Amino acid sequence: MKIKTLLVALVALVAATATPGARAQDTMVNRMVSWFTGDPAVGEGPTPVSAAPSCYAEDTCCSDGSCGCCSQCSKCYDTFGSAEFLMWWARGTSLPPLVTTSLPGTAQANAGVIGLNSTSTLFGDQLAGQKLQGGGRLTAGIWLDPEHNVALGGRFFGLGGDTTRFSASSNGTPGSQTLAIPFFNSLLGIEDAYLASFNGLSSGSVTAHVTTNNILGVDAFTEIMLSRDSRRRVDLVAGYQFFRLDDWMQLNATSTIIDPNIVGVGSTLNVNDRFSTRNQFHGGQIGLRGRMARGQWSLNMLGTAGIGNMNESVTIAGNTTVTSGGVGSTTQGGIFAQPSNIGTYSRNVFAFIPQLTTNLNYHVTPTLSFHIGYNIIWLSNVATSADQIDRQVNSSQFFGGAAVGPNRPQFTFNDREYWLQGINWGMNWDF
Repeated sequence: MKIKTLLVALVALVAATATPGARAQDTMVNRMVSWFTGDPAVGEGPTPVSAAPSCYAEDTCCSDGSCGCCSQCSKCYDTFGSAEFLMWWARGTSLPPLVTTSLPGTAQANAGVIGLNSTSTLFGDQLAGQKLQGGGRLTAGIWLDPEHNVALGGRFFGLGGDTTRFSASSNGTPGSQTLAIPFFNSLLGIEDAYLASFNGLSSGSVTAHVTTNNILGVDAFTEIMLSRDSRRRVDLVAGYQFFRLDDWMQLNATSTIIDPNIVGVGSTLNVNDRFSTRNQFHGGQIGLRGRMARGQWSLNMLGTAGIGNMNESVTIAGNTTVTSGGVGSTTQGGIFAQPSNIGTYSRNVFAFIPQLTTNLNYHVTPTLSFHIGYNIIWLSNVATSADQIDRQVNSSQFFGGAAVGPNRPQFTFNDREYWLQGINWGMNWDF
């Protein structure tokens, strides 16, 4: 009985799709498309599409649909602009394993060593700096003619940045947590780990934070009308583009020797590594801005591509401070930052930055509207801090020792593609 009922339902559904009602549904969809695009051919149907009572959208506020071609509502040097609130997130920085721990009872030689079943990662081996960020964007410009055919403008945006933090400590007593910084020991040719805290050997703590900030961009552009009618418009946009993104990572380990069998018991070791990057883009941009309007609604889309030079700068610093008997001494070099790679490095690479912005606007008056939209920016080359870490470390350099063996770690520029995307909403004006 259930099968028979199902067959009857399927036959009824097929029959319904072949009835005039289905054609009516198609007509309804066509009318919805016609309502926004203004294409009468799409909207042909038994009932004509009625005109909106108020035409506040850009270039449609005149009763004859020819706004911008008369002197009643536009004049030379009209100004326009927008103020937006941004809720964006970024691709983030790929971190190597930075802090590890081991199961209780693990031998000192194996504690914190990557690749062993007894080892787990506490921090690192993940993306950092990809959380939601707040920011703002301002746009301002001026039309150079009454018809709004040519404009000059500028745009600025900035984000608040994002910080990923980690902190852990252990007192080194039996059963306490092991804290280690893993690396590949190029002197011995094996995976190894620096022990900040280990059962019966030392107590200590490890802190780390990765920060992405100074994310900002500036555009100066010329906008030229290419095509327009009462409901649609396409403009050419060209000009100059600047973009900046900074990223830095700090890793700190503090240890106190608690093993009474070791010379220097009670001594404190403080190890610091810092990797920071700065990316600055200068170039030209070209693109198209399109608008479709109907009544008090409009859909605005802006697609541009920036082409130019990306200046990538990397600074690596590190030091170790040993305090014993109230006297401290500091030497150059931490764990991943050693004399072999410490310094500041810079290079210029060809880069391009395509971006797309789509906004849905509601026009309260002919000169004021509000919008919500989506934005994505893709960058072909960005140097982030963690990508500059060389995990191969010659351990003979620890605590200021003279390097014996391989000259590692070494610095090599590493960059990758990067993106920013998110939601933006704001207010627009055109006076």
